[in-house]
Amino acid sequence: MGAMGRMTRTWFGTLLATALVAAACGGGDSAEPAPTTAAPTTAAPATTAAPTTTASPTTTEAPDEPLASTTTAAPTTTEAPDEPLATTTTAAPVETTTTTTIVLTDSFRGVTAETIKVGFSSIDFEGFNETFGFNLTYANYDDTVDVYVEHINATGGILGRMVEVVHAHFLPVGPVTAEAACIELTQDHEVFAVMNGFAGPGAEGVNACFTATYDTILVGGRPTAEQLDQSTAPWISYDISLGRRGRAFVNLLVETGELDDLGPILVLGANPEYEPMMDDVEDTLVTAGAEVPLVVANPNTGDEAASIAYLEVLLERARSEGVETIFTVGEAAYALQYLFTLGDEFTVLILNGDSTNRWAASPPEGIDRAGRLLTNKSFEAHGDEDMAGCLAIVEGGLGHQVLSPELLAEGETNYWAAAQNTCKSFELFRHIATAAGPDLTNESFRAAAEALGTFSISGVPYASLGPGKADARDTLTLAEWDRDVGFWVPLSTPVNVR
Repeated sequence: MGAMGRMTRTWFGTLLATALVAAACGGGDSAEPAPTTAAPTTAAPATTAAPTTTASPTTTEAPDEPLASTTTAAPTTTEAPDEPLATTTTAAPVETTTTTTIVLTDSFRGVTAETIKVGFSSIDFEGFNETFGFNLTYANYDDTVDVYVEHINATGGILGRMVEVVHAHFLPVGPVTAEAACIELTQDHEVFAVMNGFAGPGAEGVNACFTATYDTILVGGRPTAEQLDQSTAPWISYDISLGRRGRAFVNLLVETGELDDLGPILVLGANPEYEPMMDDVEDTLVTAGAEVPLVVANPNTGDEAASIAYLEVLLERARSEGVETIFTVGEAAYALQYLFTLGDEFTVLILNGDSTNRWAASPPEGIDRAGRLLTNKSFEAHGDEDMAGCLAIVEGGLGHQVLSPELLAEGETNYWAAAQNTCKSFELFRHIATAAGPDLTNESFRAAAEALGTFSISGVPYASLGPGKADARDTLTLAEWDRDVGFWVPLSTPVNVR
């Protein structure tokens, strides 16, 4: 295969990185514990004409019209009459209990008194390899998803409702298979919500098919502000939005003192679509005291020769402006590989470090010649306490270990991405759907998400949702590429960037 062929595959692989979901976070304390090994449970609903789930008795003041108890009026004390026939005494207050009955009904499309039907969309890696001649070692997600859904149902489901999952697959190139999967889940199966969503060049934009076209909840993906405005159904992500990530990255550089040593900065976008995000990064850098002489988007991403020619001219201008650091925004493999050839001339900042997790097994061409590389990402491994609950469930069901990428031998099947996405998606969904209460609808789900506040899920010790905040993850770590170990090493502890 010629150099152009190798570069084309590398570029495509980088675009695909967003679809391979090696994006990882951490775990920790929460206002409401994440339901990994133990979830809020109630008795299973009785399958009668009106199935009910009865919660444990709670001590409350008696209602005006008690459902299942009688109460004693508050005691009164009377003065003794002048010639009492008998002494009048008042009994001590009696504490009473009431029984609250949770009534589960067929509250919404895909929700019955007994079940919640959800879809899970995921990449058909086997089909992708066969179709395009790749040899990706990622396992398809179905088995991992089924194991986790069994765990949810074995621990009480969601307020007693059992979860039914429907799988749909797509190829992470172009919209065709993603659109078919969206129609299958929303129209053929009429699911209440979809987990995971679509990723990859051409497929990611189809996520709005769920929330805007078919009014179906999506837990996954990275919605833009425009996509959220167009959506009629809630769209919640366990990840951090790229827009917020830019500001968070700058703040990490400030907190660790790294920004002071970066000198003038060129903000380089992968294409003009990133310009709003680039402007936001520029504003944050300038506010933090950095000098930003150039903010430019590459109009030729995807074309190797044109990208190199464009960068050669741009970097001459950057040198004349005294630029020492290049802040890259978006997936641009050709641009990065060209920058690697320049060695130590520039420090390179990579906005989304999670998209580089594949570098552990498949380093990009020329990275051994790169200068200093900084990014923000998560550090998760098989032994991390933050992931212990998730891995115990998945490994127990699959019957084998689920190793993090750096522990996998060459060619060994990667179940890590499946475990990460599955646990995070369903934990977040379970948090919100439980808080939504027995009357589960799009609107009660939205209200519950906006009121959820801070919490944690597997791999994400700092997370929060609220009005106007649909991306839960607030956890990032500053990292530097280490050529000796061939991967990123942390320069900070996990930071709450909310």
